[in-house]
Amino acid sequence: MMRPPSAGAVFLVLNMSAELPTTPLSPEELVKRQKDVRKVVLIRGFFLGLIIAGWWIFFAPDSLVEPGLKHILGVAAGLIATGGYYFVLREALFPKKKPG
Repeated sequence: MMRPPSAGAVFLVLNMSAELPTTPLSPEELVKRQKDVRKVVLIRGFFLGLIIAGWWIFFAPDSLVEPGLKHILGVAAGLIATGGYYFVLREALFPKKKPG
C-alpha cells in the first residue's frame, strides 16, 4: 500500500519567483543609473546601425540592389535601424519625471 507524500515526509518549500526584491534608489543613484542606461542604449543603437549599413554596403547581392546605390541604401538602412532601435527604447533614453 502506497502512502500519500504528506504522510511522514518533510517538504521544503522554496520561493521560486523570478523577481528579485527591489530596493528603492536614492535620487543620486537613480540619476547615475539613468545616465549609464542611456549611454549603453546610444552605443548599442549606433553599432546596430553600423552593422546593418555594413551588410547592405558590403554583402547585399547585386541582384537585389544596383551597385551604384549600395552605399546610399546602406546608410539609409543603417539610419532607419538606429532610429527604430531608439524609438523602441525611447523611455530609457528620455525617462519621464515622476510626480512628487
